[in-house]
Amino acid sequence: MIEETIQIHDKYQFEIKLGYPFTGEEGAKIYDVETYLFFPNNLGINRHTYTRKDFYNCIQAYVRLQTPVVLLRNMVAGADSPLGKLTLAIERLYAGEDEKAFADYEYYLKMFCCIFKSALRDHVKFIAERQKNPIPGDMNLKDRDLRDLVDQYLTGIDAVTTAFRDLRTKVNVPAANRDIFSYFLFGDEYLSLLIEYYTYELLQVIKRFDFSGRVSPGTSLLSLIRAELEYRRANSYPSIPSMDSTNEEFLFRSSVLKKFMANVLFLQTKFKHEGELLEQFAFAIAAGIAMVFATGAVFFAQSAYATVSTPLFLVLVVSYMFKDRVKDFIRAYLGTKLKTRLYDHRRKIYFNAKEKLGWCKESFAFLKSKNLPDTIVKLRAKDHITEIENDWVGEKVILYRKQIKILNRQFRSIYHDYPMNSIVDIMRLNVSRYLARMDDSKTPIYVCDDRRCRKILGNRVYHVNMIMKYSGSGRDVYRRFRLVLNQNGIKRIEEVAIDTY
Repeated sequence: MIEETIQIHDKYQFEIKLGYPFTGEEGAKIYDVETYLFFPNNLGINRHTYTRKDFYNCIQAYVRLQTPVVLLRNMVAGADSPLGKLTLAIERLYAGEDEKAFADYEYYLKMFCCIFKSALRDHVKFIAERQKNPIPGDMNLKDRDLRDLVDQYLTGIDAVTTAFRDLRTKVNVPAANRDIFSYFLFGDEYLSLLIEYYTYELLQVIKRFDFSGRVSPGTSLLSLIRAELEYRRANSYPSIPSMDSTNEEFLFRSSVLKKFMANVLFLQTKFKHEGELLEQFAFAIAAGIAMVFATGAVFFAQSAYATVSTPLFLVLVVSYMFKDRVKDFIRAYLGTKLKTRLYDHRRKIYFNAKEKLGWCKESFAFLKSKNLPDTIVKLRAKDHITEIENDWVGEKVILYRKQIKILNRQFRSIYHDYPMNSIVDIMRLNVSRYLARMDDSKTPIYVCDDRRCRKILGNRVYHVNMIMKYSGSGRDVYRRFRLVLNQNGIKRIEEVAIDTY
């Protein structure tokens, strides 16, 4: 089934990641996603102030492949490991250098870096989850488990960096393509940055453990961070953070390296307006009806009045005046009817310029309350008392629909060297347009205790509710979230428990 991740990207954007599984079956797989957004009327979001164009301007959308899952300890284990594939690509590169050999080298280098990032992230995340939900037993057992996991982390990183950096001598040779060595150095620097970042994350996790006077594994982790910093200095990599700097270059370079390596997973998309032929056909019908009106008026006038007369002249003028109005009215009416039945546009998804992997169709519309499905109405009504505010002032409802089609056969023929499990659709929605009419985030209120009453500042927030419906595996799945906003942006995202429908 569809896997979703919803999180805050920055104070004005939240991110929805939807993973559409590749089933491996014959034919195509189609998934449907409906997202209902409920806006309190006092935010001023309606069909007049927030158009379809405004909505799509607030969205950033990306489509990429899910990173293959490889354990950290398996990164360099065997010829079929990510390092083994990269090593083989380097050997083929110098056996007979051509454009395809270089493209393969670039692909396996970037995939190695992306998989390594995923392995580090998953290992740290696993330790964090074990901290929240420890195995039943005494403190010594939990302590041993933690130390074992940290040792696996350190051992795995040492094996990966040693094996990867040993490849430097294989690419540091005279070659026609100077990018071969440059790309390797980019990968080397990026791996070092990844190790530093996730080791800091792991340090924050193990701080929650109580070692009761025993030596914390944090000492080894700090040594690893210092070793990577020194390694980057020794190799003249510019990505060295400093306490006495804005670290502008560090952040810029880290971002560029991340995008450069991750682009191997991103898929190409081509936009196409949905229903162009039907729309043009509808406009032709509107023009035809308007012409029928004008021509009919002329025939009537000629049969009723003299060939040259004032009444005939007036009928011709009036028919000309109303012909364009009739055409525009029918165009608008038919256009509205089409938009309620068609998607706004289609994004075709490609591996490259020729090989299509599927498509994604999207649509946006305001819905009237009476047109909401019964299940959505029930889910929206199930909430705590603070939602009374929205019942008093009313709500506007936006429906954002997606339909995704994945061509399974094409996936099998293209992605055979790495286990690709799903396509990830990433959407970032900017909420800046929703904040314009909000009151000041700091609102004075009065509180009293046993001694005195005083005025303090409280936080004024607004709730935008979101219900998502997923279809595609024979059943419908519903999830509900609440965006808590104030004048300064997004405060938090809460998941609201719902009954199963």
